[in-house]
Amino acid sequence: MKKFSMIVAAIMLLTMLFSLASCNKGIVSDETYYMYTYDTRTDRFIRSRSALRFGDDLTTFEYTFIEGELTVSGVVEHTEVPNAYTIICSDEAVDLVTARYKDILISSGASDDVLSMYGTLAAAFTPRTQYFAYEKNLFAGDSVEMFREAGADSDSFEGVYRINDQEDKLRFRGGNVYAADEDGYYTVKKGYYSAARGILTFTSVNEDGTDRYEKGVLYRKRYLMAKITIPTEEELLGTSLDEQLQNSDFVSKINEDISDYSGKTIAVLVERFFSKDL
Repeated sequence: MKKFSMIVAAIMLLTMLFSLASCNKGIVSDETYYMYTYDTRTDRFIRSRSALRFGDDLTTFEYTFIEGELTVSGVVEHTEVPNAYTIICSDEAVDLVTARYKDILISSGASDDVLSMYGTLAAAFTPRTQYFAYEKNLFAGDSVEMFREAGADSDSFEGVYRINDQEDKLRFRGGNVYAADEDGYYTVKKGYYSAARGILTFTSVNEDGTDRYEKGVLYRKRYLMAKITIPTEEELLGTSLDEQLQNSDFVSKINEDISDYSGKTIAVLVERFFSKDL
């Protein structure tokens, strides 16, 4: 009887461990990851029609983007540092995407000068796109809006953040957000924040400390809290398929200061990301 009880206990333990392992899985195949973006008007993340789906063993992909109008496919390469999935489009997919971008330029009323430069824009298209993985989410470099300064504690979500398209910096500390004063000290309150279930909520304030509103809408934004470990021997890649005509300031800044960030894990705040179960 004692032996039987031990067998039952062992089975229960194995079942529990298997269950925990299943719950802690990161990126998986044969699941659809939809892109989510925070909408200030509704104060929630909105799911778009852009979607990424990996095939068996995470070695192939299908990516539907431009609001569901185009689907491309190809192969996938995974790296441990950074934890990222690089999707590589086929030659046929490159032709489809560059042609679609030309249609977008025309329909958006691009000038003749811009259209005449289309060849240059098409040549700049890269069939290799890097999507960072953090827990069960994926995001591209151009989705990072703020990231921690390089340092010993750069993996902490509290600290000084560089802003993607600005030279100014913000300090997140004790639930409040500060900008630097004329002497370089972070004393100018810009807002406050809270964090729950991996999402950071940042609310801006006016100079008098009251909540900031724009056109009657509270100026608030939510971000996915994530981390990226910077490689020691190579640079990060560029923009996502959705944003081929836009540079990734985050990637550019990291690559410019790669000696400072090399080998470090840094906290990032992400404004758009892919998730299968948000």
